[in-house]
Amino acid sequence: MTTKSDIRHILFDSAARLIPMIFAVVMFTAGALLLISVLTPIDPAVMPIVERSLPLGLVEFSHAIGTVIGVLMIFLARGLWERIDTAWYIALFLLCGGAVFSLTRELALINAVMLIICALLLIPCKSAFNRRSNLLTMSINPFWGVISLATLSFIVWIGFYAYNNVPYAHFLWVDVSYHANTSRFLRGIVVMGVTIALIALYRLFGIARMLPPVPQTEDIDQLKAVVEEASNPQAWLALLRDKHILWNGDRTAFLMYGVSGKQWVVMGEPVGPVAEATALCWELKEMASLANARMSFYQVSPSMLPLMLDLGLWPYKIGEEALVYVQSFDLAGKKGYGFRQTLKRFDGLGATFEVIAVEDVEPHLTRLKEVSDAWLKTKSAKEKSYSLGSFKADYMRLTPVAVVKLDGRIMAFANLWPTQDKALLTLDLMRYDPESPASIMEYLFLQLIQYSREQGYGAFSLGMAPLAGLEAKPLSSAWHKLATLIYQFGGDFYNFEGLRAYKEKFKPDWQPRYFAVPGQETALVPALMAVVALGSKAPRAKDEAET
Repeated sequence: MTTKSDIRHILFDSAARLIPMIFAVVMFTAGALLLISVLTPIDPAVMPIVERSLPLGLVEFSHAIGTVIGVLMIFLARGLWERIDTAWYIALFLLCGGAVFSLTRELALINAVMLIICALLLIPCKSAFNRRSNLLTMSINPFWGVISLATLSFIVWIGFYAYNNVPYAHFLWVDVSYHANTSRFLRGIVVMGVTIALIALYRLFGIARMLPPVPQTEDIDQLKAVVEEASNPQAWLALLRDKHILWNGDRTAFLMYGVSGKQWVVMGEPVGPVAEATALCWELKEMASLANARMSFYQVSPSMLPLMLDLGLWPYKIGEEALVYVQSFDLAGKKGYGFRQTLKRFDGLGATFEVIAVEDVEPHLTRLKEVSDAWLKTKSAKEKSYSLGSFKADYMRLTPVAVVKLDGRIMAFANLWPTQDKALLTLDLMRYDPESPASIMEYLFLQLIQYSREQGYGAFSLGMAPLAGLEAKPLSSAWHKLATLIYQFGGDFYNFEGLRAYKEKFKPDWQPRYFAVPGQETALVPALMAVVALGSKAPRAKDEAET
């Protein structure tokens, strides 16, 4: 049943969406009327008072500035429509400025009062303009562009109509006097044109922003400080230095994304405070639009779906992540028999488990690299990137590493992604020496679950099971049907069912993960191809040399 509180919330939400639109129309109209007032003759009845009260230089200056303000008000209207917070501040400045220069141009008291009233009405509506963005990096909207230019052209036509009885002469361009209305009109057209040209040139050259660079060595400390405070372990992927990083101004939040052609794929979820991270999503959407690219988010959780929908993205399920709730994980009974046997066997072999702290990883890098290379060779695999870690010395030095030793020699390892709130511990690279006893990774997982419990974590992640949890029913989408076919019959390329079955032994809670793309299945396919391309990029030569 709908309560009064619900009704108030609905009304408030509706008002919050309607107010920016109303003020956008008001700003557009006010800018057009201000330009008409500036470009048409000063009222003859007021002219004697203007001559006695206002210096000629001030009148001419106010005319030029009034023209600039009018043009800016028309273009600013879209920023208000889009609820940009910066637009609210600039609108107040322009409204007040327009009022002042209306008085210093021709003592237009009514115009000034109306502009001040608009400013006063706008002041209490600040909360409705809650999107953080750079006005000059907003995506180009053809509708607003056409309407704005058509309105400006119509205003110029009105000016020519008002002065059609004045024959043209070259001296009109330089005639400066109180009664030189035609001259001020001609100079006003030039000011208007220059203002529009400067805005266009800035958008063409100034805001065709280059992609933010991938992190350099000097950026890692600052990046790691934010990653260590993150609640989502995926944030650690930023330290691979293979993705672009879009920071907020204070460097307390960031997005990491890869670029493949016209596909801009954000890896995981935004990192940092919610408000700052959300603003970055909108900023990147605008950047992608300016570059004629398509933004998507890869591997997002259900909690992110409302934001994805707000961004105009459509989520497609791409698999499930296996989470083991370590405080309730139990090896007792028949179901735990196999695990108890694994632990007993490795204890008999003298195996030891250890988590090497970040500051102690360096002496072990050589052996870890040997294990990693041997594992890659056995699997006939190459290092991946983007959504998975790769063995790079600089990266391995930044994370704790869990190892299994036999006779004091490291035989298997996994580097870990801890979280500050200890809600979840995740592993990244999982590799073992091919000469290790069978089930050594199972032993490592069991020890990590125990370690997670001892450290006070709520859950331990066994990672993704790609394409798991999708069902093909008669009314399912084309993606669900295709993904189900790949999952069931794609074993020659990737052991989808085997991977999920292996992780299922640990009785995890399966959490869905999504790929949010700008459109239906036709948009999903190129986005998936972009993820494959990004993941297949070889590590940079410099990184390989450092390992």
